[in-house]
Amino acid sequence: MGEPVGGKPGAPQTGFAGVTRKVLERLPLPGDHRELVVVEVTYPPGGVAPLHRHPVGGAIYIVEGVAESAYGSDEPRQYRAGETLQDQADIPHTLFRNCDAERPLRFLTIYVLEPGRSYTVEP
Repeated sequence: MGEPVGGKPGAPQTGFAGVTRKVLERLPLPGDHRELVVVEVTYPPGGVAPLHRHPVGGAIYIVEGVAESAYGSDEPRQYRAGETLQDQADIPHTLFRNCDAERPLRFLTIYVLEPGRSYTVEP
C-alpha cells in the first residue's frame, strides 16, 4: 500500500507484507485532473499496517472481517463487515489491523487522487 496505485482496473497489487490490492475502478473526473479510484484490499489473518498517512481523505467499507483503526492520539476503534470508516488526510494512521488471527480482512477503499500519486505514504 506504499506504492502508487497504477495500472489498469483488475490488476492485483501489493504493498505492506501480505496485503493485496486490486484496482476495481478508475474514473477520470470531468473538468478535473484527478480520478476516483475504488480498490479492494485484503489483509492476511492478523495483518498489521506500519505507521503511515494518506495525502487525501477516503472512505473504507468493510466487506469481510473486523478491522481496528486509530489516527494520531485517538483511541482504537473496531469496524465490522457492513460498516464504514473514513481515512483522514495528513494525520498519522497509527493503527490499522485485521483483528482476526484466522481469517482475512477484506475492504473497499474509495478516494479521489491525481493519477500516479500514492494513496498511502510514509509518515
